[in-house]
Amino acid sequence: MSAPIVDLTGDNAAEVVKDWDTLRHVVTANGGVSRVVMWLLRDLEEKGRLGVHVRSAISRRLDSLGLAHLPVDLPSDQYDIITVYRRGTASATVIDATYHNGNSEEAETALRRLNTSQDAEKLEAVTEKVAELTAILEGVRYPEGNK
Repeated sequence: MSAPIVDLTGDNAAEVVKDWDTLRHVVTANGGVSRVVMWLLRDLEEKGRLGVHVRSAISRRLDSLGLAHLPVDLPSDQYDIITVYRRGTASATVIDATYHNGNSEEAETALRRLNTSQDAEKLEAVTEKVAELTAILEGVRYPEGNK
């Protein structure tokens, strides 16, 4: 039985993640993907507002930890939820190939490999993650009642 997914979108996220290294460990333990509320990342960066420079610093910090994020441009609203994922994974290959260089041979190869996979469970899991990422990119925001 796998470990339960650690939720980093609720009010108790700061109790679970107190530093950047813990965030990296939680993302890894969550199968290499976690939804994270922006105020948590802002607080880890020890800043007061999610201005352009703070968002850029967060993005660089995540990259230094071997993590990436969607959407590519981090939102400025502290209650927005993003997806943080571990670089070097199969899903990261697909995401990076399609979002950063969608017309490349790498994107075509990554998507073809995904489409021809014989592992139905992995394909189903990736499909669920794509739906989750699509919802985030379409502007799904942190529920008002759970701020």
